[in-house]
Amino acid sequence: MTPCAVTTGFFTLGKCGQMAVAGCSSCGRAICADHIADGGLCPECAAARNQLSHPAAVAARRRRSYRQRSSEQYADTVWYTSFDTFDRAAFDPDAGARQDYLDDGDGALVDS
Repeated sequence: MTPCAVTTGFFTLGKCGQMAVAGCSSCGRAICADHIADGGLCPECAAARNQLSHPAAVAARRRRSYRQRSSEQYADTVWYTSFDTFDRAAFDPDAGARQDYLDDGDGALVDS
C-alpha cells in the first residue's frame, strides 16, 4: 500500500495517508481518489498551472502564494532555506522529547 503524499491540514500540515490510487501525471507523486485534480494532477501541480477546480489545489495555491509573498517581503527568496536544524526543531513534533527542549527546572515555560 502506497500512502497518498498530498499535503493536507490547515494549521498543522501533514501527509494525507490514504491509499493512493494513481500517480500525478506531472510529478509522479502518489495521490488518493480524493486528491486527484483535473488531468490526473496532484493539487500542487494543478495549483502551479492555475487549475483551481479542486479544493485541495486552491489550498496548495494559497500556501504557494503565501511563501512567495513572504519571501519577497523579506527581500530574500531563499530565506526559509537559511534555517538550520535548531530553527526547524521547534516545528518538529518529536522535539519535545529531546533534551534541548525539556524543562530545566528554572520555572520557564521553554528551555532556552
